[in-house]
Amino acid sequence: MLASERQRLIKEHALIYGQVSIPEIAQKLNVSVETIRRDINILCQKNILKKVHGGAVPVQVPVREDAYDIRYYKNQREKSVIAEYIASNMIDDNDSIAISSGSTMEILAGSISKRNLVIVTNSINVASILQKRIRQNIMSGEVIILGGTIHPDEHYTSGVFALEMLKKFSFTKAFLGASAVSDRDLMTSNIDEGVIMTAMINHSKFCCVAADSSKFDVRSTYKYADIAEIDAIVTEESDRISEEILMTFKSANVAFHKAPIT
Repeated sequence: MLASERQRLIKEHALIYGQVSIPEIAQKLNVSVETIRRDINILCQKNILKKVHGGAVPVQVPVREDAYDIRYYKNQREKSVIAEYIASNMIDDNDSIAISSGSTMEILAGSISKRNLVIVTNSINVASILQKRIRQNIMSGEVIILGGTIHPDEHYTSGVFALEMLKKFSFTKAFLGASAVSDRDLMTSNIDEGVIMTAMINHSKFCCVAADSSKFDVRSTYKYADIAEIDAIVTEESDRISEEILMTFKSANVAFHKAPIT
């Protein structure tokens, strides 16, 4: 087993159970105690784990997201290149598409220019942006917004009615945001939103997650998917993307796209 894979398993164990015991994980991975100590030292140097007697505990804690209107303006440049990359390379004429809520998805909506699309979304803002682009003849097609409970501060709908509507669709593609990407977990800060995104994945032939590099190696509240459940992820070109992250996605057979920042 490669050191990077071993360290990923150690980190994953610590995040799931809240701690990692050196003798226990050494036995589990069938390696020496000294090897595990070296791995934990490396993870501590990366500020992922913190040493305690007999093992280590995770440094990572769930991120607390700012209000939506504040989040929207964070990392605008990165979100823009991600959105433009997806719109140019991953969306085709005649696609049927599911788009989740989120600031990056809003920017994506403002970048779409294909024809004869059917787009279903639970985001009030995404629907409004797309309708405006249809009126301006920048794109063409039909926009459908999911009914359900409105979350006015987050600008999306969710709930039983939204899920029942989703069950009626079969999408060629789904594009989703994420609050956090940690190990194999795709996470969001809101359970209602996460349930909708899980359903979008289940009803799509191809699923792509858009997440700028600040979302990697942090935790959020709710896991809406394992990375093996998606087909691709798009982030911006950044030196914050570690080789370990790339290897994790490669091992799950998920295409990892880096949108160039010009």
